[in-house]
Amino acid sequence: MTIDVQDEAPVVSAVRQARAYSRSADVIDGVKTAVIDELKRLDPTLKIKKTDYFNHSYAPDLVAVWREAGREQERRIFIRGSLSSVVAAEDVQSLADQEPLLIGLGDEKKKVLADLRKQLPASTRTLATEVSATSRIPTLTRDEQRDTQLSGLVRANIVRGGRGLLNDKAADRIIAVEEDEPREALKAFQTTVRQLFTGATAERLNRTAGLLKEFFEEHPSQQTLGLLRAEPLLDSELRVVLPYVLRRASEVKSSEVWEALASMLTLERLESMSPSLADLDLTPIVARATKSMTAGRSALFPNTEVANDEDAELPPSWKVRSGRLVADVHRWALWMGTDARKIRARDDGTDARWDELAAPLRAFDLTAIELHGLTRQLSVGNENPDTLREDVERIRGTIEDDFHVAAVTVREKGNADAGEVKVEFEGAVGTGKATVDFHIRAASLLAVRRPLTDEDIVTLTGD
Repeated sequence: MTIDVQDEAPVVSAVRQARAYSRSADVIDGVKTAVIDELKRLDPTLKIKKTDYFNHSYAPDLVAVWREAGREQERRIFIRGSLSSVVAAEDVQSLADQEPLLIGLGDEKKKVLADLRKQLPASTRTLATEVSATSRIPTLTRDEQRDTQLSGLVRANIVRGGRGLLNDKAADRIIAVEEDEPREALKAFQTTVRQLFTGATAERLNRTAGLLKEFFEEHPSQQTLGLLRAEPLLDSELRVVLPYVLRRASEVKSSEVWEALASMLTLERLESMSPSLADLDLTPIVARATKSMTAGRSALFPNTEVANDEDAELPPSWKVRSGRLVADVHRWALWMGTDARKIRARDDGTDARWDELAAPLRAFDLTAIELHGLTRQLSVGNENPDTLREDVERIRGTIEDDFHVAAVTVREKGNADAGEVKVEFEGAVGTGKATVDFHIRAASLLAVRRPLTDEDIVTLTGD
């Protein structure tokens, strides 16, 4: 008989090859190794120990070990040739006190699975599955996806806390939550979670899925959105929610969803979860958060991501790159960081001319300026912005020198209590604690020769 292995999952192939060995010791070692590899594929953080037993009635074949809240936890794993043998031996009842994971090597028919489901009480903490079912759950391409995809959170908890029956259909529903239309996929996902988990794991996954389902409603619950504003999501929850919603931004029907999510953002949080946000357009949420997020430094550099004129004509957008928040604004890249250490200044910039800056500076309160001439350098400060402008004009009119502007310090116009930002033209950076919204406008002074338009700034700030 010839077996078609073209589309065979690696674990299924490894088990088949192991069972074909002539020596029983090789069969046992090969099967155990194949199962260990499969379980560690689902959760690479697990340690799995082999025992001296194989297919024993009461002694496990493997023991999975992990740490939780500083304490070592374990789960016993029993390998069976098929789940039909689990049904025949009534393993669910006889091993219930061990709360085991029972894993079958075959691919059972529906009747066997139906009989097994009848043997599993609603309160069971035993999980029964087959390698053919677990193999349907794909391998994640990046480590951070284990924590940032709903399916990844389920995948990581299957061995640790799964219960009931994980068959092909349940595995497919876990995958579908990342791929199908969100509302229906999330509804099916919640059903699967209720069947497979109890306690804190089920509560956490159901809460996250329930929130996500609400976000895609035409009229999301005001109570839910209000609770989110009062009790923001934990970082672990936000790492799942943000990528999921942003990947499906076109499916979000209510702007209130973006506003609720924006209310939870800080620049620190964005930087900490930057790996999970790579390659996503963050504009719908960041634009609404620019007035509440605080930055310590901004920078305006030529945009190395722009390859041609067509790219340069794309609308401005917020992204995460190299662990930092950045706005692509045509041929400019506008970077934001929580402090000066996060973004280095350029070493090839040039000073600006007062005649170029005088008009755009009127949008700010000017509190200090550094002038560099051919023979002297002057630093001028004054709490009265109008007086400072007069001082600059007086200096230019009375001292014979070719003055350039090396730096200006500005704050929100008419607000003496607002944070100040020092804009340095040679380094092309703005430094000082202020809102991202203000940093955007202050950094626009760096682009006086190729200015940001009002439309660009509106797109970035949501005004």
